Formats: sequence, structure tokens, C-alpha cells
Amino acid sequence: MVPVMRAIRRGASLIELVVVIVLLAAVGGATMGVVIRQERFYRAQSDAIDARATVRDAASILQSELRALTASDGDLYAIAPGAIEFRATLAQSAICTISPSRSEITIPPEHLASGAPLTWIGTQPESGDTVLVLASDSTLANRWDRHVLSGAPARAGTCPTASGLTATAADAGAALTLTLSPALDSVIAPGTLLRIVRRAKYELYRASDSRWYLGYLDCLASRATPCNVVQPVSGPFVPAGIQLAFLDAAGAPTANPRLVARIDVLAIAQRRSSPATQDSLATAIALRN
Repeated sequence: MVPVMRAIRRGASLIELVVVIVLLAAVGGATMGVVIRQERFYRAQSDAIDARATVRDAASILQSELRALTASDGDLYAIAPGAIEFRATLAQSAICTISPSRSEITIPPEHLASGAPLTWIGTQPESGDTVLVLASDSTLANRWDRHVLSGAPARAGTCPTASGLTATAADAGAALTLTLSPALDSVIAPGTLLRIVRRAKYELYRASDSRWYLGYLDCLASRATPCNVVQPVSGPFVPAGIQLAFLDAAGAPTANPRLVARIDVLAIAQRRSSPATQDSLATAIALRN
């Protein structure tokens, strides 16, 4: 019988194992370094995007709310470097019908078959809200007459197609009825424009998380607690991160709300991952005068 020759396998030496481990550690460390640097880069980019979005949001919110105000008509109640109280428009429409007592009116529904946006409701009006009716007769000097809603708008009454404000029976039957106090002046006729407004405020405030936010609240005298709790709408910002400057028609600073023609807004947000880095946006809001 011929003996079988077996090859002798030699295992890795300790030195070879150490070399492999060192190489793996070097490659792994380099890979982890790249991953960590990329993570930091993407986090910084994300923070920068968030900060820029924050200042843009604040500027957009304030511009959309304030640019339609008329300071000379009393649309601004109080102004300060970090806060503004104003007459917020909740809804606007045109009068369809006026009751014989002139204390009830109807307005078109929000959505018409024609698609024409005759009625816009941004916030649902409540009892106690103010209704401004445009008095266009020359004896009334084209002013806005003030009335108070005696109740929430009711889905009752009609806005007849003969008014020219509706085109279908379905639209006519979906009108909203508003009860006003005091009654309308005798010169007010169907087709007159109206706005439903409420006192509101934007302010920079410090929340329970110790961060600064642009907050919003509104006030209604008919509530048990007239002014509700301020709620954040944009942020966080740095301290004094919302700065408002109020200028008159000549471009000079003014403290009189009725003389404001332009509001300069500066919003400053802080990046979370880099507290020393800030993003800011300046914008000017020209009021309707």
C-alpha cells in the first residue's frame, strides 16, 4: 500500500494578523471619518435651509397680513419694535339682500358654480366680530361704517340670481345670513362691499422651551377671556429676531399708528447646529393708503 502524502497547511502568523487588523482599523477609521464629515455637512445644510425658511415664513406671513391695511382708517391699533396690533380681515364679500329692518343681510356663498370668488372667508366669523360696510354715498365721505355681528353667520336666506351675485338656484339657496347691530344706514344698497374684521396681534415672544417665536393672537370682547393665548406661527428666532420699523409717507420714523405708510421688517433666525451662525431677511411692506 502506497502511503498518501498530505500537504501541510500553515496558519497565519501573529504578525500577519496584527497587520490585517491595523489595516482594517485604518480603513474603517477613514471611512467613519468621511461619514461623520458628511453627516456634519448635511446637518449644517439642513439647518441653513431651516433658518432661511424660517425668516422667509415670517416675512411672508407679515406681508400677507399687513399690506392690505389702511393706517389712516384705524387698521393699526398699536405699534412697537417687536409687536403690532391690527385689524385682521376674517372675511370679505358683497351684500346680496337687506331685510326691511336693515339689521339682516345676506351674502353669496364661498363657492359659486361660476368659480367667481365673491365671498372669501379666511377665519370663521363669530358673534361680536366687527363688520365694516363701505358707505359710498358722497354725504358719508366714502367711509367704512362699523357694525357688530349679533350672531355667527347662518346658512339661511337666499342671494337671488336677480342680484347678479349668483347664477344658479343652488348658489342662491346657499347664501349666508348676517345679523348686524346697529342697523344699516338707509343709503346702503345691495352690491355694497363689506369686510369682517377682528383685533389681532403679532409679537415676538419667548415660549416655554426658552426659544423666541413670532406669535399670533386675536381678541374678541364677547369671549369669557377676550384675548386668546399667543400661538407660535414661525421660528425659532434669536432674541430681538423680529424687528419692525414704522415709517410715514415721507420715509421718517413714526410712533403714530395712523401715519404709518411703510413697515420695514427684519427677521433673524439662528442655526441650531451652529449657534454663532445666523440667517436674516429684510423686507419692506407698503400699506394701502
